[in-house]
Amino acid sequence: MRHPFTRHGLTLAVALASGLMTQNLAAQALEEVIVTAQKRSESLQDTPISISAFNSEAIESMGLNNVKDIGLATPSLQTPAYPTSSNNLAYFIRGIGNTDSIILTKDNTVGVYYDGVYAGRNTGVLADLSDLERIEILRGPQGTLYGRNTTAGAISFVTKKPSGEFALDQTFTAGNYGYKRSVTSVDLPTVVGVKSSVSVALSERDGWVKNGGAGKIAGGEYNDFYLEDKKGLRIALRYDQVDDLIIDYSFDYSDMDTTAPYFQYAGDTGAGLNIAGGDISASYGDRLEKTFDANTGQRRAYNLPITTTKTRGQSLTVQYDINDFLSFKSITGYRAFDDNLSQNFANAFGGASGLEIHTITEHEQYTQEFQLSGMTERWKYVGGLYYLKEEGSAAEQQFLDRALVDTTGLIAFDSNGPCVSGAFGAAPPVCNVLDPMFYPAYLGEFTVDSEVESYAIYGQATWTPDILDDRLDVTFGARYTEDDRSASRTTDALLWGTLNPGSNSSSLDQDDWKLNLNYSWTDSVSTYATVATAFRSGGSSPKALDFSETFDQETLVSYELGVKSELLDNRVRLNAAVFQTNIDDVILDYLPDPVRAPNIVSIFNSGEAEIRGLEIDLLAAISANFQVSVNYAYLDSKIKDAIFPDGSDRTKTTVLAWSPEHAYSVAVDYNLPLNDLGELKAHLDYSWQDDQYALSNTNEGEVLVDDFGTLNARISLDYVQMLGGEWQVALWAKNLTDEDSANYRIGMTAFTFMQPRTYGLDLRFRY
Repeated sequence: MRHPFTRHGLTLAVALASGLMTQNLAAQALEEVIVTAQKRSESLQDTPISISAFNSEAIESMGLNNVKDIGLATPSLQTPAYPTSSNNLAYFIRGIGNTDSIILTKDNTVGVYYDGVYAGRNTGVLADLSDLERIEILRGPQGTLYGRNTTAGAISFVTKKPSGEFALDQTFTAGNYGYKRSVTSVDLPTVVGVKSSVSVALSERDGWVKNGGAGKIAGGEYNDFYLEDKKGLRIALRYDQVDDLIIDYSFDYSDMDTTAPYFQYAGDTGAGLNIAGGDISASYGDRLEKTFDANTGQRRAYNLPITTTKTRGQSLTVQYDINDFLSFKSITGYRAFDDNLSQNFANAFGGASGLEIHTITEHEQYTQEFQLSGMTERWKYVGGLYYLKEEGSAAEQQFLDRALVDTTGLIAFDSNGPCVSGAFGAAPPVCNVLDPMFYPAYLGEFTVDSEVESYAIYGQATWTPDILDDRLDVTFGARYTEDDRSASRTTDALLWGTLNPGSNSSSLDQDDWKLNLNYSWTDSVSTYATVATAFRSGGSSPKALDFSETFDQETLVSYELGVKSELLDNRVRLNAAVFQTNIDDVILDYLPDPVRAPNIVSIFNSGEAEIRGLEIDLLAAISANFQVSVNYAYLDSKIKDAIFPDGSDRTKTTVLAWSPEHAYSVAVDYNLPLNDLGELKAHLDYSWQDDQYALSNTNEGEVLVDDFGTLNARISLDYVQMLGGEWQVALWAKNLTDEDSANYRIGMTAFTFMQPRTYGLDLRFRY
């Protein structure tokens, strides 16, 4: 491993030099950060939870336009891009996550919330982020207040509420690779007591891997990889004209046309890779921006239709203050998406053929939560009832995009179709007619229908006893959940014997609890200790050989010690936490034959996992105009008693995926007032992640992604008074050093790489 502090010393040197230049200037206190992690508004420093929070100013300066950007800026959060879609991410916090975040029969470990409404699936999360007031990332299990499937933590997006007065906020952006973006936010005057706002986000970017060369056939679609065309709309209404009553309604819609990531062959060459009758003769260990045939080294075009994702959501929140000690809240949510996905893996797995996947998914969910909360002199409390209903259907078709005669046991195809329709592993006969043209060969289709229904009751109370000068807070919370799910799978004739039809169902009830002690040594320094439990629901694998097989819930208990402090007259904020998480019945993926049948995946429970870690968050006001933040995360993880479905003990070769041992980020902000000319703002941030595994099972070899980092910069002139409003102009760049490391792997040969350097110009007008 290349040590980050020697490899990237330039970033730290810049920060240090800037600090020395400004060390003699008078600093000012840091601004207070308000969060709602415990279902009530309170200071970040008074909340005994490990939290990362970004306000609207940080979101703008860091260019956090989507959740992927947030993952790079938060060391404890990893967001690997989903291999078949540019509209989906997998979330991992503290080494706990779900690599298969797109499927309907396996739940995630990180709860995602939009204004308190849970989103059960990650499809569509890469829509443009706009009109945000705050992003909160809760690290560690949140099983009491947030419930099922928050074993790793939760991400909460909090939007701006209508002001009731006319205001316009317009941003235009242009950049390389044909990047264009427009974000329009309008607050409207109050009408019959109703405040309203509308925001529209439009963006597009050319694909940066050009898809061209030999192999095109009539009727094929040959779009470039990584293409983007996104549209989003959000409408918000607020009624607060009756004392103690607030009603908020919102509607959001997004339409995303994208193309998938490009997996290029970047494995070894040699006789050991005699796949599909010939050695791989060309290997590409560096990022490519054009498609190639790994066998010949020549340009090659791959059939790649557009992926279309449409999401929509509605929420209705009613809050009524019953008296000084009790408040009622109802949160009603509806979210849905339609996803038509296409991916072509080219010949990244080796051999003459590229695997194509086309998946159509429809999903909708309804949630209802009722809360009662309040506080007295010595008590703070919240309790509630929760209900979720989720339904979805996914149909997947698989193709080979080129004629393939395979002597290693896969199904063989010629221009007339499959030579044999038996199971994978059956030796095919010699095809009678070989067609040298490139064409898709149909492998088969399967459809999975899924339904989930969940009920929960929860409560949490914080007591400040009349001892120790009221410096001790004791919090206890509990939650009871009932979870029922069912699924069925149908297949066509070609997949019969490989992916058999079938159905399954499961039902569980689960108790979770939390105990927290928080002691304030002074008004600005406190320490806390927490023990908490959580669980992830069970399910089934849509690509298992036997669909009747299910896996059970995964449970964990976490122990955490933390400190929160504000030092030097609140000019330095230092928060830190150490933790240990013990997981029982770890949910793992298993590929029985990853070389010849990478599309066959079993999901099962196996053994225990232990994760130990350290997190440090430092924010310092070096001067009135200069701030530096440093965030660091350390993980040490291991799995015990990993017994796989074939009966083998793979404890020594099983790891937790996407859990880098070290990760850190550094950000520098400098603001220089220019009197009547406005304010000059400069921002620089660097994020680095250690090498990490992309696949838990290393029995067939280590599927390892090397360490990588990104340097981003933005400089702007803001608050310029002109033509009756405030103007801002900004120059920005992401991946400023044009880092070209791999950022995802499937198996030993299929790699994706980091996006090249992008840059652009923002023009913003506020009225």
